Amino acid sequence: MRFIVTAIIGFSLFFTAVVSAQNCCAPTVPQQGVLGETVALPHTLEIGLHYEYLRSRRMYEGSKEVDNPGNTKTDWKRATLTAAYGIVPGFSISTIIPYTGKKKTKDIVTTRWHIENSAAGIGDISLFLRFSPLSRSFVTFRELSFSLGVKLPTGAIDRRDFGFLLSQELQPGTGSWDYQGLLSFYQGFELADLVLSGTYVLTTPHDGYEFSNQFSYLLAANFHLAEYLDMSAALSGMVRGRDRQDGAEVHSTGRHQIWFVPGFKVQVIPEVLGFQAYYEKPVYQHFHGTQLGSDYNIRLTIAYLLPLTKTTEDDS
Repeated sequence: MRFIVTAIIGFSLFFTAVVSAQNCCAPTVPQQGVLGETVALPHTLEIGLHYEYLRSRRMYEGSKEVDNPGNTKTDWKRATLTAAYGIVPGFSISTIIPYTGKKKTKDIVTTRWHIENSAAGIGDISLFLRFSPLSRSFVTFRELSFSLGVKLPTGAIDRRDFGFLLSQELQPGTGSWDYQGLLSFYQGFELADLVLSGTYVLTTPHDGYEFSNQFSYLLAANFHLAEYLDMSAALSGMVRGRDRQDGAEVHSTGRHQIWFVPGFKVQVIPEVLGFQAYYEKPVYQHFHGTQLGSDYNIRLTIAYLLPLTKTTEDDS
């Protein structure tokens, strides 16, 4: 009996790795917007603590929802610490440190077995340089910024369950060095702020497997309802090609998704401590092959600004 159970679990893990090596929340997905909308002000440390919950229950082929006979489900939870420091006006350094918890469950159709695989741990840490030739201050509310980043292979890639190596999507890290470029435009008005940004991720292979390159984009508006309260509405999109295994395309990978993202921001302590909450609902999903889609995502953020040295902007 023990051999049969082990064989079933092993087959399930193998099937998951081959047929569904990617879903909505694979580790290379950049966390759009977690570093803030603008370059950190000079001599100011911006610290963010983010919690994300990403839920998937429905199976798609192309843009059509199809049967999910195995009742496959995923729940991704991610806590992220971000920090950005403004060195001089228009130039900052920043980092993203994620801790991920991933769970995937499915039923073996021909039996009554219910398989659950999970992994948790520190993910891949990213480092960024951000530059703005047109930078904001406390009296200038427009900014064009560029960012270059590198994702380090700090997350574990050898997590096992029942003695079997988990698939790439469940591992906290990817094992690869990836490179990111971001272009962002911010325009502040009396009644609302507008943000337009695009992020491109250039991936590299590890042990023969390579997550696809990815382009993410964001169009957001923050409406100032009261002195310390903003409501926001955004469209966030992600385009990914197919992953590759030993040079060949991996079946059932690659997608284009667009989310509608309402949310709000509250300044708990003006210009020091803020709270943000966002709900992401997919409005368009198209997949190569058969894949799990996104049901919804939730993100909560606490942002803290710590001026370390008094600057001329403080007197403006």
